[in-house]
Amino acid sequence: MAIELGKVNVTDLKENDYKILGIGINKSSDSAGIFSVNYTTLTQAKENLKNLILTRKGERLMQPEFGCDIYNLLFEQVYSTDEFENRIESTIEDAVKQWLPYINIDRINYIWDNNNIDNHTINLEIKFSLLSNPNLSESTTITVNTQ
Repeated sequence: MAIELGKVNVTDLKENDYKILGIGINKSSDSAGIFSVNYTTLTQAKENLKNLILTRKGERLMQPEFGCDIYNLLFEQVYSTDEFENRIESTIEDAVKQWLPYINIDRINYIWDNNNIDNHTINLEIKFSLLSNPNLSESTTITVNTQ
């Protein structure tokens, strides 16, 4: 069981750039096999968001509810663009609310066409901010596909 150590108002200050906040899961390691690291809250939140969206529910051992159901939506019949985008948005927001409650999804841009849908692929540009400091915002592009 996780123990909450307290809430910390995180500010990414220049003088704290030597403190490692986490590993870059979606980045390659260096030639010595050392994982890349993140020094700011925003870059770590970006990595966590990518990891959450690209993990299918049931894929993670011991936490089968971790992840996002976005892959299931890629195989469903699309009746309208608005309905499809609304379902993707609610799926992402539900996963973020449960697993990354410190992140606020500001906007999701959908980059897709009929060819992408036929290939079960969608590109998302997600703009997000931190709840502890809404002035810190970032965007990331995530490609979700079944290949």
